Amino acid sequence: MFDHSPDLELHGIAYVDGAPLECGHCGNAIGLHVHKRGPREVWPAWITCGSCGRGDDSATVTNGLVDAVLAARTGRKKAEDRDLFAAEWREIVMTGELRPTLVADDLVVAAEALRGEVEKDLRRWWGGKKKTAKAKVAEAKATAKGAVKDAAGDAATAAKGAAKNAKSATTAAVLTTAWQLQTQGAGPAKMPKTKRCTVKGCRGGMVTLATRLHSPTGKSAEVKIPCGTCHRTGR
Repeated sequence: MFDHSPDLELHGIAYVDGAPLECGHCGNAIGLHVHKRGPREVWPAWITCGSCGRGDDSATVTNGLVDAVLAARTGRKKAEDRDLFAAEWREIVMTGELRPTLVADDLVVAAEALRGEVEKDLRRWWGGKKKTAKAKVAEAKATAKGAVKDAAGDAATAAKGAAKNAKSATTAAVLTTAWQLQTQGAGPAKMPKTKRCTVKGCRGGMVTLATRLHSPTGKSAEVKIPCGTCHRTGR
């Protein structure tokens, strides 16, 4: 129906003589669009609803009132500004807020916000990298420390074993030297080999017998008698 954008893009609820401006079809009062219609100021403006999508001539807003709003709007220069208006035309007062239009400061604020988010992401990313690097360094240190500890333990064990072997060798050498000095180089004493008696039951030159003849009671008893073989041979 219209070949141009709305003359007024209302933000929130607008009021005409204290009453909220509403859609004549669905009653919605938020975010209405107002179009000037026709050349005369007294002609009603056309209002479309963003909720139901329908439009209709306004009973309170005229082309002249739309021009008064456009002349009274505060506009925006900074990102924190709001585009407010309070306009009067032929004793009809309309107040409200227009949809904010983009200004240069919005781009600056958006760029700063984006840079802040990027810096946060970079800090988180670098923080993660540093944590990973620290973990790897700690792991390498722990591995090296464990290897050094194991090597030191092995070296200590080997040293103890070598010291023990050296002590044993030294002790044996000292004993050998002392024995040679005592025996004037005769070497270790040779113990004579004793041959065991071949008589059954002989232990230390005495033979145990079970007999009645040697028993004082006449009953069978064990008695020990000198071994004739050991005594005869002098073993």
